[in-house]
Amino acid sequence: MNVTVSGQGDMPGLKDESAVIVALDPGTHLSDGSRRLAEHNGPRLNLQLHDVWFESERHLLPSGEHLRAIETFLETHRPAHLHVSCLAGVSRSAALALFALAHAHPELSDQALVERLLTARPQCFPNPLIVSLADQRLGRGLTGALQDAFLDSEVPWPPA
Repeated sequence: MNVTVSGQGDMPGLKDESAVIVALDPGTHLSDGSRRLAEHNGPRLNLQLHDVWFESERHLLPSGEHLRAIETFLETHRPAHLHVSCLAGVSRSAALALFALAHAHPELSDQALVERLLTARPQCFPNPLIVSLADQRLGRGLTGALQDAFLDSEVPWPPA
């Protein structure tokens, strides 16, 4: 499965055979920058979750339910191409794309999965809570692979 990642402002044109996952804050709607998504007639999963990785009573935290929804979506549609988008295309969408890649490609190493993500979206900074949930759900070590990938970065991952 090929994966691409974007924010709403840099969403590419999508072919209808592409499957799409959109992660937005609860109560928000697609912006004008996502008209391309509105014109997409292929399968789409809309997820509502805040981009947080700490306990908060004011936010809808990423959860195992979100990951289960993605697994069901992928198993139902079996896309050759998956596009994942959130507001900025940096944190939620990157972490969800990494989970989708790991789910679809259990034969790949954690490092290879992270490399594929960073090739698809070099400016990403995946949500640590989603990555931790993915590790737990799939028995992976994506957190460690991301830490290794960001070792030489000016900003450490995960953020403090």
